[in-house]
Amino acid sequence: MRTLRMLLCLIVLLSLAAAPLLAGPAATPGKTQPPRSTADVVQATVQPATISGAAGDEVSFTVHLDIADTWHLYDHSYAEDPESFFIGLDMLPGEGADLAGYKAVFPAGETGEFMGEKVVMLHHDADIAVTVKLPQGASGQWEIPLVITAQACDDKVCLQPSDIPVTARVTVE
Repeated sequence: MRTLRMLLCLIVLLSLAAAPLLAGPAATPGKTQPPRSTADVVQATVQPATISGAAGDEVSFTVHLDIADTWHLYDHSYAEDPESFFIGLDMLPGEGADLAGYKAVFPAGETGEFMGEKVVMLHHDADIAVTVKLPQGASGQWEIPLVITAQACDDKVCLQPSDIPVTARVTVE
């Protein structure tokens, strides 16, 4: 099993190294470039768009991921496994964020197969449920910066992993 993981790791690293060479010349009008990183095929939005709460209260919202057709992400369980070769979906507070009571609940993936190995994947879309406690002294508009880490793959190649920033905006009453 470890030999298979090492082989898969080598394949992914070689595909990442070769991607710029295979991408061809710079974009020309009318031609679309193939995706180069996970951020090219995954979009993150906060729902609901309007969040409000009182200072010291917990607020809850969802970070919705729209995953482009034919691509998948790896389940969060891989992010929690230091032995895993796969880069699992994860989300942490952004730099400088002081988020007491931060909690993220990740969606369960579906079992599938990638390069002959059974894996747990997320397709099409996924919702991460988030709970954060607002600071006691907070007032007015409050931003909650978060960073999603993920790696998208299709049935042939894995894209470069990306840190995708997303910000929840809360009106503190």
